[in-house]
Amino acid sequence: MSYKLRNSIALGVLLFLIFAVGTYIRAFNLPKRIKTVEKEIAKIDEELQNTPNLINQFNDLSALLTDTQKRWEARNKDIPPVDVTAQSYAYFSRLIDLSGEVKLDMAYTGSTSMGNYGYNVYTLKGEAPFDNLYRFIWYLENDRRLYKINAIALKGLEIAGTEKEEGRVVVTFDMTVHAYFSSISELSSSLGERSISPNPLSVDPFMPVISAGLPPNLHGLVEVERSDLKAVIPGKAFVLDQNNAIRTMQEGDEVYLGYVTKVDPEGGRLECTLNKGGIIEKVALNIRYGPQQNAQTR
Repeated sequence: MSYKLRNSIALGVLLFLIFAVGTYIRAFNLPKRIKTVEKEIAKIDEELQNTPNLINQFNDLSALLTDTQKRWEARNKDIPPVDVTAQSYAYFSRLIDLSGEVKLDMAYTGSTSMGNYGYNVYTLKGEAPFDNLYRFIWYLENDRRLYKINAIALKGLEIAGTEKEEGRVVVTFDMTVHAYFSSISELSSSLGERSISPNPLSVDPFMPVISAGLPPNLHGLVEVERSDLKAVIPGKAFVLDQNNAIRTMQEGDEVYLGYVTKVDPEGGRLECTLNKGGIIEKVALNIRYGPQQNAQTR
């Protein structure tokens, strides 16, 4: 084969390769790239058209962030890392000092954990004049520590006067309180400060319009509605009476305005029947094992 022919063949092959590559790029590669670029352009156009919406979203989120930051900086509740029963009792005692005389018995009934926070459950049972109880509840809900009343039962109770003291009306209460704690250290001390004081009330809703005219408890009998059941064994119940004294009761025993009708050791329950000037009431006391087993009146 002559030199000239070989060069012609080589040149022809080279031209064929150039034509084939050019055809592939022109017919297949460039259209794909054009489509990709067109999609990118359409996406950018869509984003540019949504710019006002994005600006509005940004402004809304900025306002929400500012409000949340202000609320965080103005928070006035302390949530400790742990809640200790003795500390809660001391806290309640301080609130009593602010509120006035409140007779209170506290029982711890359990704890609930919710991840990085939780709460201990207490039942508070006792009695107080309405004004004092109102202030105690107000301070409990509004003071520095985060406590929340989950359930509460109130009853106005008329106490007959004696030679030594005048008759009065008290409110018996039985409430379930949640004492919160959190592992988030920043919550243990709040930044905000506020001066708080409960608004005075001019009306006592528990004051009876007509006195029941109950006889005085001259013999120091157990006043069941002002007492707390502490223990029950077959045939006997041990009650903390209105004077904070432990009294032993059994079926048929006389109590103020009535008598004991049933001692239930399995249910941890004491039942009494009272005669309040012709109105018959049955009153039951339960041992406070948990938040659902509180003193009941029916």
